Amino acid sequence: VYLHASVEQQVGRTARDRNRPLLRTANPEKTLRDLLTLRDPLYREIADLVVETDERPPRMVVIDILERLQQLAPR
Repeated sequence: VYLHASVEQQVGRTARDRNRPLLRTANPEKTLRDLLTLRDPLYREIADLVVETDERPPRMVVIDILERLQQLAPR
C-alpha cells in the first residue's frame, strides 16, 4: 500500500519534526519535491494499492484501505 501525499502536505506534516535528516536543508520543500519525483514512479509500480492521503483524516484512510483490500482478496 502506497500512501501518497502531495509535497505541500508533506511539508506541513514534517515542518516541526527535527528528526528528519534529509530535510535539514535550506529548502526542505525542494528536497521533498525531488524525492517524490524520484520515488513516486517506483512506489506506484510496486504498490497493489495507491491511497491518496491529502486532506483526509487517518481514520478515513484506514477505512479506504480496508475496503480496497477486501475487494482484492480472493473469494
